[in-house]
Amino acid sequence: MDGAYVNVPNVAMQDRKTAYWGSDFGRLRKIKAKYHPHNVFQYDRSIPPESR
Repeated sequence: MDGAYVNVPNVAMQDRKTAYWGSDFGRLRKIKAKYHPHNVFQYDRSIPPESR
């Protein structure tokens, strides 16, 4: 079974961003850069904003 649950982090996973967010990762980074560019609320599994 492929994938992961966002509520259950697996820090040993090689490609967490793809497992958690799939093909939406790039789009979600753009959205985060627009609405939350300073990344104040972050945690291990949060999506980083896209670099400008």
